[in-house]
Amino acid sequence: MAAGRTAAGKPGTGKAAAGKPGSPHAWRTVDPAPLVLLQGPEEYVAGRVFELVRGKVKEREDAVEVTRFDASTYQRGELLLAASPSLFGEAKVIEVRALATMNEDFLEDALAYATAPAGDVVVVLHHSGGNRGKKLLDRLREAGATVVDCQPLKKDSEKLDFVAQEFRGSRRRILPEAARALVAAVGSDLAELAAACSQLVTDTSGEIDQDTVDRYYGGRVEATGFKVADAALSGRAETALSTLRHALATGTDPVPIVAALAMKLRQVAKVAGQRKSSGQLAKELGMAPWQVQQAQEQAQYWTQDELVKCLRLVAEADAMVKGASRDPEYAVERAVAGIALAARR
Repeated sequence: MAAGRTAAGKPGTGKAAAGKPGSPHAWRTVDPAPLVLLQGPEEYVAGRVFELVRGKVKEREDAVEVTRFDASTYQRGELLLAASPSLFGEAKVIEVRALATMNEDFLEDALAYATAPAGDVVVVLHHSGGNRGKKLLDRLREAGATVVDCQPLKKDSEKLDFVAQEFRGSRRRILPEAARALVAAVGSDLAELAAACSQLVTDTSGEIDQDTVDRYYGGRVEATGFKVADAALSGRAETALSTLRHALATGTDPVPIVAALAMKLRQVAKVAGQRKSSGQLAKELGMAPWQVQQAQEQAQYWTQDELVKCLRLVAEADAMVKGASRDPEYAVERAVAGIALAARR
């Protein structure tokens, strides 16, 4: 029996993809169905869903016929012909792209097809956005289509979750600090981010830590005070100092680096010893949840006494880089080294 040969759902239901309601990662658990509607401008996610659905059908069937259409260049009758029963009984998957620019021929044929979709054919359609074809989208939902959200990931937490999910799918684990470093290095383009995850899975073994990410992608990250501070507060002295020296060598002012060190130390001091959730602390402290989580992870390396000492050290460095010393670069290097050595590894 074809993978998509399940009932198309009750009229008017417009089933959402499996997973948490509104979850940006629900697409990962989509199953074949007579009608699958992909909505949103994120082409990479849409492409993954096309691949996922097609792959699941092929896993369950001996023979699969795949037909692809561009809705903007579609010719009348092609959809109905492609969905008609096969002489050889193959399972059928029909993939339709460019619904946002669909022509009238496709609109009319698709409206007719959605009224009575074939139960043994899987039709996957992608609409990237806009008002074109709203009547068809409504008809597809009324017919019980599985609706998959294909939106760009805008929040840092969503990008980090995307990276974690990519590794989990490959039965590997990436540490939170390494995931942050990877997002910082590669950026928010999901195709590039997924490719980077795939490379790390293929080229390395075991748990992925920040040193591994830096080895592969460190050159793509602009050396900043926050990168220096994160390495120092996590006790990675070698990484912190090499990043600092690169930053100074490329013209970065010592003042914002010291400011980043001070801010990160204060964040760690605020969350140290707290037993509340990151969400609760974020509201109370006026910090983003991801900042609280990062500070909580770094807090494990610190005692209250060491935090106090390092806050004083940074205050001294701040005065020195603002004119109290003839060598501000030495002042900030001294502060970074002191913080990194104080953190317990």
